[in-house]
Amino acid sequence: MSFGTVVHPTPLTFHRPAHRLTAGIVNHLWSNWGDDEAGLRNGEIDLYNLNIPMIEQLLTDEGLTIVWTTMWRNSYGRLFKALHSPEAATKQSVSPAGPDSPNADPANKTQLSTEVPPEDVSHLVFKFAPDMRGLITPSLDSVPVGSDGWAMLKGYVSITPLRASFAEPMVRPEGDRDRTWKIKL
Repeated sequence: MSFGTVVHPTPLTFHRPAHRLTAGIVNHLWSNWGDDEAGLRNGEIDLYNLNIPMIEQLLTDEGLTIVWTTMWRNSYGRLFKALHSPEAATKQSVSPAGPDSPNADPANKTQLSTEVPPEDVSHLVFKFAPDMRGLITPSLDSVPVGSDGWAMLKGYVSITPLRASFAEPMVRPEGDRDRTWKIKL
């Protein structure tokens, strides 16, 4: 299970309701293992992936909507940034994307030079600088409806039934069947 950080920094008041919600969901799943209809294939569920968005609605009487989901098959963008030379690694310029750019150096919020002449690769240096924009701030239309990524973008708790192969079951819910479920805490 994971808590999805949405508000930065996450208020401490979100923690207790998130923990209570998590305990209630885990208790429900444990008590009803394999009995839930959404997404199960002959009860062959080995584990569940649970994602809870850390948002203001945790503090409300209504709480968060809980939905059965499928796995969003997403990927990271570029993991490394090419630098011209070891000297270029020390040369820095302000990031045009701003201090929160995924390409910014977290220590001083600057972006490293990326100029690499194609003819001179003898001094090529790489810096670990993952591009996570597609994972952290995807557009809603780029995320499949019913996936865990879609649920998080909508502010829903996502529960994805999985098999030990760390893949969702082959049989998926059909039609526009209601994916919402509720438990009383």
